[in-house]
Amino acid sequence: MKQKTDIHAVEMVRRIRDRQAALLRGRSDAEIITYFRKAGKLPRKRASWKGQAANKGIQPQAREGRRG
Repeated sequence: MKQKTDIHAVEMVRRIRDRQAALLRGRSDAEIITYFRKAGKLPRKRASWKGQAANKGIQPQAREGRRG
């Protein structure tokens, strides 16, 4: 059974943008930068991002293919 899901991405992004704009209205540049830095830490923590490609250990090194 295939079910179609309607995603209105533009509308969703506009709502997020408007909510953030209202929240950050009247804040200094430093406060805005701090807000977005903190907001970016949570998704990286959830994905256990360590600044490396997730599949780095899975891919064989180029030298392994030439040996043998």
